[in-house]
Amino acid sequence: MKVAGELLILAREHHTALSLADKCINAAKSTDKTEIESLCLKISQNFKMDYSEHFDTEETTIFAFLSAETAELSQLCDQLTLEHQRLYKMAGELETDSGLLEEFGQLLKSHSRTEDTEIFPKIELLSATQRREILLSSAKHAAVIKA
Repeated sequence: MKVAGELLILAREHHTALSLADKCINAAKSTDKTEIESLCLKISQNFKMDYSEHFDTEETTIFAFLSAETAELSQLCDQLTLEHQRLYKMAGELETDSGLLEEFGQLLKSHSRTEDTEIFPKIELLSATQRREILLSSAKHAAVIKA
């Protein structure tokens, strides 16, 4: 599926998020306590900082714009915003509850895929001005660090 130019930065960040999600799922299934604890600590310390610009761009541009288009899109954008909050919460809890690692990875994976398949294609509904705002916002992102 071709990604609109305005979404390329966000799509690359989703690729990084999907890699992190797979790493979480695989580590949790491996039962290697050292690997799990190390990954949980890194996520708990860095996830919010690494993804706050990404989530902020999505919420203040894409979700805000698409929510005005249809009730269904508004509901989906609300759900995705709640998932951002849940991901932040879970990431913070990983330092003391490594049992959440696989669930965190699964949520991050499904969340990123939903945005890629159900939200990103809807950018065609937006005006050129709105699309430019998305691009300008995402162009300010610091590089997301791979876990």
